[in-house]
Amino acid sequence: MAASDRPASGPAQGAPRNRGRVPATAVGALVFLWLVYAMNANTRQIFYYVLPPMVKEFNLTPDQAGIVSTIVTVAVALVAIPAGAWFDRGGHGWARKYRNAIVAAGYFLFSILTGIAALTKTIWHVVVIQSIKNAFGGAGEAVEVTSMVEWYPVEKRGLALGIQHAAYPWGTGLGAIATGAILAAFGPENWRYVFLIIPLAMIPIWIGWWWYSSPKRYKKFEDDTRAAGLTKPLAGGAGVEQRHAEPGTLRRSLANPNILVPALASMFGIMIYTGISFWLPQYIAFVGGFSFAEAAAYSAVFTITGGIGQIFWGIVSDYIGRKLSLIIAFLWLAIGLYLLRFSAVSVTVLVVVQLIAGLATNAIFPVLYAFGSDSAEPGAMGTANSILLFFLYVGGVSPLILGWLIGLGGGFTSETGYFYGLYFLVAVAVISAIIIALFTRETVGRFKDRDRALVSRERTHVRPGLPQE
Repeated sequence: MAASDRPASGPAQGAPRNRGRVPATAVGALVFLWLVYAMNANTRQIFYYVLPPMVKEFNLTPDQAGIVSTIVTVAVALVAIPAGAWFDRGGHGWARKYRNAIVAAGYFLFSILTGIAALTKTIWHVVVIQSIKNAFGGAGEAVEVTSMVEWYPVEKRGLALGIQHAAYPWGTGLGAIATGAILAAFGPENWRYVFLIIPLAMIPIWIGWWWYSSPKRYKKFEDDTRAAGLTKPLAGGAGVEQRHAEPGTLRRSLANPNILVPALASMFGIMIYTGISFWLPQYIAFVGGFSFAEAAAYSAVFTITGGIGQIFWGIVSDYIGRKLSLIIAFLWLAIGLYLLRFSAVSVTVLVVVQLIAGLATNAIFPVLYAFGSDSAEPGAMGTANSILLFFLYVGGVSPLILGWLIGLGGGFTSETGYFYGLYFLVAVAVISAIIIALFTRETVGRFKDRDRALVSRERTHVRPGLPQE
């Protein structure tokens, strides 16, 4: 390609890379996309917060509770991969809001329907409605992450995704507090009120994002990014003109170790995160003696440092690299998981242990998304992120495994089965660190050229500059 034909996607000539100030338009998009993602996450996470009263109302065994949680969680992956290609064909940058709004309306509607008693007379009615809602939510997460990537300078991608993904621990932490307040005010038998009240916050948030995400504002973001000496994320102009991926993108993406291995690691990561969400409320309620309202509220303490960990490792990954950051974070997570075995001793121990574990529980996900985005073909970041999203929520099988292990160890009131489950999650974290170390290539950071792995750099399509043109 001749120099005159190349898209002007990089920093201005002679401008210092990584030193420019992030445009205000990008920061504004980050605020809105944080809120959008927070509500998507809350419509999924509140199910786990109200699981103890559902266990009581529907008289569920540990195995049944595990099966229910698994079905609802894995449903997040149902339409992720086809939705990713659909999103990529619908426009980029500011224009992603159109198809994002469709799936957001879906997870909003089915959240509200869960709160209608006439529609949730049995646990299986709840499972069907929540599974449909989560299918919309999974597709929504993929496009919301991709929107964030396309609204922020390339050099600050890890930072942006780290802050946006802090909506899962911090935004859902607020949801846990709200859930505890609703259960305390109306009684745990009225857990359906949680699904009627919390999703209403989506309405003003989406009105704001629809207004903000405009072609005029996106062009200003691109102009300001180049003026700051930073790299705009799309090669085309004003977002929607970004060229689409070539035929066969999905196949080539699945064959790329830098997309497939992070996808597998994301699967293991959500096995851990969903496992904790299933494991901890039951453990402190049935073994530790906490009330259901307390179990819902205290189960989200790790979200305090969860957000800090995401932002910290997102920033660090921009400098030392995605791969090294992930290896360290997964090993830290293994240690934090082991310490959770002491969480039923007292409120103080519960809080301290969660704060330690929280530094890594959520930190892996924005770095994994950044890893996949770095390695995606032009116009195919939505496809790459959807692959990660699909594998990620296949990891929702962990409640099924944990429910079986809890039952094997004596049931809900015996700590033995909970320990079996915890050791399983520790092993998963260690395995994740190992496969990332051996089978991926670093994409950014000061250690990129020192990477030694069992796969060639050519197979991973790692390139010297981003975005690929």
